Amino acid sequence: MHANSGDPENAGTALGRAVAAVPAERFHGADGRAVRPCTPAEVTHRHLAVLDVPPGANVLDIGLGSGLSAALLARLAGEEGQVTAVEIHPGLARRAKALYAAHGDRVSVVVGDGLAGHAPRAPYDRILAGTTPPAVPDAWLRQLRPGGVLLSGVRVGDLPNGYAIARITAGAGEEPHRAEVFHGGYMPMIAPERREDVTHVDAPDGSGRSATVLGSCDPSDAAAFLTALTGGRHTAATPVEGAGWYHLKNWLLAVRPEGLLEATLERGNGIGLGVLTPDGTAHAALVTGAHLFADDSGSPALDALTGLVRRWKESGAPRTHELGAELESGPGPEPGPDDGRETPAGADGAGGWWHVRLRTAR
Repeated sequence: MHANSGDPENAGTALGRAVAAVPAERFHGADGRAVRPCTPAEVTHRHLAVLDVPPGANVLDIGLGSGLSAALLARLAGEEGQVTAVEIHPGLARRAKALYAAHGDRVSVVVGDGLAGHAPRAPYDRILAGTTPPAVPDAWLRQLRPGGVLLSGVRVGDLPNGYAIARITAGAGEEPHRAEVFHGGYMPMIAPERREDVTHVDAPDGSGRSATVLGSCDPSDAAAFLTALTGGRHTAATPVEGAGWYHLKNWLLAVRPEGLLEATLERGNGIGLGVLTPDGTAHAALVTGAHLFADDSGSPALDALTGLVRRWKESGAPRTHELGAELESGPGPEPGPDDGRETPAGADGAGGWWHVRLRTAR
């Protein structure tokens, strides 16, 4: 579908009119590669539908990227609204600002660290963060009005690819913030740290194979799980195809079974289980979007993993947005010497962070 033709799902809506008025090619370039990496236009449109921006809203866009999302937000907020966009890279900010001026998009561009939000124009009715912070800064939630909504990429687990999209509604007074989670993800805002509550091993041969086990685990056991997968004698078709694999993965992150692991092999990345038998033998099984691997057809890890897949299916194969989500306050990352940030992590004076945890039921 050509971007100028609009979005048939939103035709006739405020979002459909905004999409028709703001062609993606203006910001992405004719070949879609003017800014890399760049969120696909259809993903931006889908997330703006979830954000649900009302006319007259005061909106903050964190991480300009190509500039498309802020231009669309300005159309949705209308003449009575206000859109502020924060971008840490001066070159991207200058590019977007010139495009906005050329096409009459009412967006105020600020060069700064998006982790701090932008307090001078708070409180906001809506905040869009087209990136994934290491954890949700408390500053973002405190800059929302009660009942205001943040849409952001989030970490939903400590395994390497535990990413999703969260819609967080700010609580009023003593009311807690509410979180909903959807399948998807944005690029990390800064390089993710290796968590202390996982055990990661790389294959010593430099092949790129790796395994990350959730929870405290002896590194030699994690290495044995990786070896079991590498030399596995059992391969079958995946029991979950297409987007189902992502929903199963997030369900497993919610269940957190003992021995949950993520591994990268020559034939792809997947999620699975590592099991040690009483005699110390390591067994492992892994499900990807294409295959089911295990060290052996009689592997106890394979039995446990297929049992979990069966349990997921018997519970209705819940999709990510059907899972529960909770916000937990906790420590965030330490400022790194090479992350290019002068602002303290979690800035604007609070330093607090929120972590999104998945649950099996809403």
